[in-house]
Amino acid sequence: MQLLIVLLSIATLAWSAEPTGILPAKWHPANFPDPDDSFNGVTAASDGRIYYALGSREITIGAQFYVYDPATAQTRNLGDLTEAAGEKGQKAVPQGKVHVNFHEHKGKLYFATHAGYSGAPPSGYQPYPGGHFLSYDLVTGRFESLAVMPKRESVVTMTMDTKQGILYGLTSPSAHLIAYDLGSKQTRDLGPTSEPGRGVCRAMGVDQFGGVLFTTSTGDIWRYGGKTPGLVKLAASSLKRDVLGQWDPTKPGSMAYHWRQLVWAPGARVFYGVHGTSGYLFRFNPYSEQLDIVERIASEKSRRLGLYDTFAFGYLGLTLGPDGHTLYYLTGTPLGEEIRFITYDTQNGKYTDHGAVALDDGTRPFFAQSIAMGRDKRVYFLSKARENGKVRAGLMSFPDPLQTAPPPAPRFRQIIRWTNPTGMPHPLREAHNSAIDRDGNVILTDSIGARVQRFTREGKWLNEIGGGPGAGPGQFAGPRESRVNMNTGEIFVADSDNHRIQVFDHTGKYLRKFGSEGRGPGQMLRVHGLVFSPDYKRLYAADVDNDRIMVFDPSGRHLFSFGTRGERPGQLRDAHGLGIDTDGNIYVSNYFGPVSKFDSDGKFLYEYGESGHHGWTHYHHGMADRQGTMFLAGRTVTNRNGIVVYDHRGAYVTSLPVLGDGGAELSIKSIDAAADGRIYVTIESRDLHGLAVYVREE
Repeated sequence: MQLLIVLLSIATLAWSAEPTGILPAKWHPANFPDPDDSFNGVTAASDGRIYYALGSREITIGAQFYVYDPATAQTRNLGDLTEAAGEKGQKAVPQGKVHVNFHEHKGKLYFATHAGYSGAPPSGYQPYPGGHFLSYDLVTGRFESLAVMPKRESVVTMTMDTKQGILYGLTSPSAHLIAYDLGSKQTRDLGPTSEPGRGVCRAMGVDQFGGVLFTTSTGDIWRYGGKTPGLVKLAASSLKRDVLGQWDPTKPGSMAYHWRQLVWAPGARVFYGVHGTSGYLFRFNPYSEQLDIVERIASEKSRRLGLYDTFAFGYLGLTLGPDGHTLYYLTGTPLGEEIRFITYDTQNGKYTDHGAVALDDGTRPFFAQSIAMGRDKRVYFLSKARENGKVRAGLMSFPDPLQTAPPPAPRFRQIIRWTNPTGMPHPLREAHNSAIDRDGNVILTDSIGARVQRFTREGKWLNEIGGGPGAGPGQFAGPRESRVNMNTGEIFVADSDNHRIQVFDHTGKYLRKFGSEGRGPGQMLRVHGLVFSPDYKRLYAADVDNDRIMVFDPSGRHLFSFGTRGERPGQLRDAHGLGIDTDGNIYVSNYFGPVSKFDSDGKFLYEYGESGHHGWTHYHHGMADRQGTMFLAGRTVTNRNGIVVYDHRGAYVTSLPVLGDGGAELSIKSIDAAADGRIYVTIESRDLHGLAVYVREE
């Protein structure tokens, strides 16, 4: 036997600029009992603080205005916007939302309000009085109501001409353009800008001539003032482009050909904007009035699968980064289960999907419709997340990956390695999988040899489990994996080519079997990964060729199955390995990626580690530890092998090779993240079959 117990460090791969796939986010709580989201509604002011509004759908309370100070990590409520509008005690539908960008000018923030409560007012309440143009003094903390919208309409879009001191707003539902002059304190209704029932443009821009630019759902671009007086449709440009999709502007449910957000790039002296559902970036030159489609900046998942984001109106979180030429964008995914942070360098055309935003516990915020850059090199946004079974909205942030280096990668130390153990009646032919029994011994599943063997951790052979090759009780054909029920000590073996799972007592005596060949409930085709729930009352099994995860009780009674084959999020692609965390969430490693996470009942949560991420193209096996850290047996297109590690949020952490004598790289078949914190790796070469054990260095 070649036995080697080593106490050496294995160097991890050096960090590169490639994203980890996760942006670690923080939630900045505001103690608002039931907040609603805001569209736009957040800004980083010149005093270094983050100002934002949280909406309300209730009849008794309006939107709340907050400030978060990064220097102290404290949040303060600055007031109810119904009171700020001077409507306290009127018993009218309150000012429930802020759906516009903030504009800072001469020490004040300028913004506008929108209704939150929908439907007819209840008895005793007056109708909505109309949205307001408001200001907030950054020094004195005083609000001022500047104007009320005509016809009791809300304000859904706003911009400001700071040179002339004029606020412009688009109202809902009639899309009237309203102007308010700070100098004369006069309000003007400049007329409707869209046909009734059509979507209202959600972003306006002011060009170098003082003209206000916006769109209609048919893709027309309009300008008020500037080069010519009044409202003028630009004849040379339109957003009605085939690449943006085919939309019927008369039907609700999308923004049709509207641009969704517009950002002025002063260095290039052009506007950059994004079309909603398709996620295409465009460039608009106000001098030439030419509009060019630049690049699709939707999530990499949406681009790769050729899908639109679920949210049909599109995302508003587009801004210019601190370098003055990189666009920062928060967008959704085909299922809307997470938000992704995209950067696009307008100078060199580099698109980067930095990954999903995730809170510390791995929860994915979703539906982000705002963005602001803090001085503390963090990206702030208003979003939603599920907390204790309830959807809540609030201010969140994550470090800007273009300005913040990731933390150092952890290191793993190999403490044991052994191959080709001696003293066995049937030598190993393939160490396909390992498991730890209740006594701390190692159970190796030999797929080619069709046997299951037990060893000490140091590689001393103890006994053979079952009857070797065959189809009878206790015999095996191509077994892929073993797993131990720590409550009973029973050993469960995925007898893959016999299309069944066999059960043995802790000594290795045959007890029972369940499953048969087929596609029906409780049947299986090439069962592979196995994992028990934390209480050992459920056994999850990866049914590879049926593209599903089967769930049994320990007796073998089929409970339910979940999963279908496909490339969309939540679907399976030759699922091989399974892991579970202390909350019972299931981690499924698909052979060609990604890792899919489900709750204990099979509800899809999110996925990470797609094929090609950091060069790893497929994973023969994977196992999550009880903290949710995923260890994958990875391979590259050049047949390099390694242990690939993702943390509980789905962030790429590190990778490391398994080396043999003389530094030769060994192939990896499977990984077992054991309860004792050790990582057991079955290793392979043409002539070597065995095990390597790692521990994480503190």
